[in-house]
Amino acid sequence: MSKLNEFFSNLGAAKSRELYEKYYTLLDFYGISEEGRSKLVSGRIGEAIAKDFVKEFLPAKFKVKSGLIYDKGKLSPQIDAIIFQNIPLLEYTDIAIVETKDAKGVFEVKGWIAENDIFGRIATSKETAIAIKGRNPQTGLFEHYNKVKKFLSHEIPYVLFTFSLSSASSDNEVINRLKQISDMYAIISRVVPRHQRKIMQKDTIYNFNESLSELIKWLRNLQ
Repeated sequence: MSKLNEFFSNLGAAKSRELYEKYYTLLDFYGISEEGRSKLVSGRIGEAIAKDFVKEFLPAKFKVKSGLIYDKGKLSPQIDAIIFQNIPLLEYTDIAIVETKDAKGVFEVKGWIAENDIFGRIATSKETAIAIKGRNPQTGLFEHYNKVKKFLSHEIPYVLFTFSLSSASSDNEVINRLKQISDMYAIISRVVPRHQRKIMQKDTIYNFNESLSELIKWLRNLQ
């Protein structure tokens, strides 16, 4: 490993722990309230932390906001974060509507994804022809990826950004599936399956598959 790659590997690991602690500290603080946690607010917290992270490594000429992409008279589904340049069609404090030609990357931000989110629920007998590992692969993540990709040119990546991933499947199976529901992924932490914890002697892997390190490199080199 070159010194530069070693630097990015260490940086990705450090940033993963920082993002993990920031996300769960804020959620724990929010959970103190009498109202308890709201999925909407929890989602906003995750999006805000992810966008702040992106801004840290994004070249100055780009912006990042939540919003929609406009292409050929149609609007995309809601997108948690869009990296863009130039003046958008509409722009407000936290939201922008961006033309496809000005988008450089989009992010789907999730606090937590588990086996069903990745591989799908257990398939019924009618669904066995399309099942992967006995599961229906038409998950919400899969459907959102395919809907948004229609508004992106080939070189614009769809990034799945997740603070925590839990799956009993092997790392290779998880990685192969992530490649089917995203163009790039950043997994802040991966819960080690129970049957592997004694072998690995830990219960959490940060910067899973060096994914946050790779995202940092991509952001820094964006042109």
